[in-house]
Amino acid sequence: MRRFLLPLTAALLALPIFAAGAALPKADAIDAGAAYVRSQQQPDGGYASAPGQSMDAIYALRTAGYDPAKDSVGGVTPVDYLKANASALTSPGAAAKGALAAKALGLDPKAVNGTDLPGVVAAAYDPDTGAYAGDDFSQSIAMIGLACTGNPVEAKAIDALRATQVETDGGWGFGGGSDPDTTAIAVQALMATGAPAADPALVKALAYLKASQGDDGGWGFDPSESNASSTAYVVQALIALGEDPESASWEKDGVTPVEYLLSQQNADGSFKGFDPAYATNQALPALAGRTFCDAPQAPVTRVAPTATPTAAPTATPAPRPPSTGNTLAGNGGVPGLPIALGGAALLAGGAAVAATRRRG
Repeated sequence: MRRFLLPLTAALLALPIFAAGAALPKADAIDAGAAYVRSQQQPDGGYASAPGQSMDAIYALRTAGYDPAKDSVGGVTPVDYLKANASALTSPGAAAKGALAAKALGLDPKAVNGTDLPGVVAAAYDPDTGAYAGDDFSQSIAMIGLACTGNPVEAKAIDALRATQVETDGGWGFGGGSDPDTTAIAVQALMATGAPAADPALVKALAYLKASQGDDGGWGFDPSESNASSTAYVVQALIALGEDPESASWEKDGVTPVEYLLSQQNADGSFKGFDPAYATNQALPALAGRTFCDAPQAPVTRVAPTATPTAAPTATPAPRPPSTGNTLAGNGGVPGLPIALGGAALLAGGAAVAATRRRG
């Protein structure tokens, strides 16, 4: 008999909106970032050429207090975009992101223009291995996409994610190494499926995040260089764990992770990174005090001003973090490794695999 975990109530209880005592949200930074995200909306109603990045933008705007369903270019909205693309979201990571986006847009994730997005994720499950996907990051996104839209997650899938935790440092990652991005998402996946913060696996993961924090207060997929998107993922994990990312216990040289994030915001509201749009989409939920799980259900409290579409910014070279779900049908690379563009830079000496990742 198959065993299911019905996690939604546990997920909502396990993932506090704000860490105790934190001063999140950061309203001014969120306002500027949301204006930038909205300026990137395309004629098809999405916010980028990569589907996963459009989904991330939808969550980001929802955490800023806006209803992204009301954004439009020539009358075409993100709802139209998701309906047009839902049937092409065939990988578990892409479908999971689509399910979360549907929730943020007020749609039924099981009936998006005839596509059952949680069903796509569930259909990818391998009962022999417990895997929804071929790497820890994608497995975690799949689990979050199911749990946080009120759908069951197979118990063996939870066990499979636990089994890939790196014993030597407590993190998760690619190719047998750990990285903060994957660890932060794995933490949220376990919590979304009912694990308490005191769970031994999560205690080890928290220790890994503490040990891997940079001297500038942030984190990086390349451990030698912090970046906004990696730091945002970790801030979300800390919030989920009940930690205060603005407390003295998370300061490095007097800088907290939130202060590091704020230092990365550009004058146009975007955040520095290999792609300012990607970095901004990750930073806004973290600065709003939202986790990956509860971002799509942030309350709508504001009416957005009219946005003017602008050209996508020039990318700034930097290590690219995992981007599961950003392509329509999957990652398209070697299972278990990030997708490389222009040659992968593999960090030797026991560091986690660091490679450029494609947005799709």
